[in-house]
Amino acid sequence: MTRKHLLLITAVFILFIFIIFSLAAETKKARQEAIDAREMALESKEYQVQIMNITKYAPLSPLATEGSDYSGDPSLTASGDKVVPGETATTGPNIPFGTRIYVEGLGWRTVNDRGRLVGPNDIDLAVSTKKESIEFGKQKRLVIIKLQ
Repeated sequence: MTRKHLLLITAVFILFIFIIFSLAAETKKARQEAIDAREMALESKEYQVQIMNITKYAPLSPLATEGSDYSGDPSLTASGDKVVPGETATTGPNIPFGTRIYVEGLGWRTVNDRGRLVGPNDIDLAVSTKKESIEFGKQKRLVIIKLQ
């Protein structure tokens, strides 16, 4: 085995170890978020915590299609506010407009949109690109709802 091969094998091994430690750190962070969220919900009547179906949509993307990503003006939400990728959230009518929600690993959002296929256990988050929405797919995540 040449010195090049040995260096390459060592580099791959180090990269593999780095990936394992990174995944372990992310898993630990996610577990701690879930524990903190449950404690917050138990300690306060201000929050509700549940597992919900999370998807993403991109109404402002040039590839957005009416009926799938938006209806009417793609830059406006059902509440009349402007769509803000990374901030706007779509829920069913069971969560009022203006409600702040925290989606595990994705941060705080404001509910100000509705979707015809978004049910009571679903959240659709606005993003910038169609690619990002497709790559995210559908995931179950812990959600904290700040009760009004």
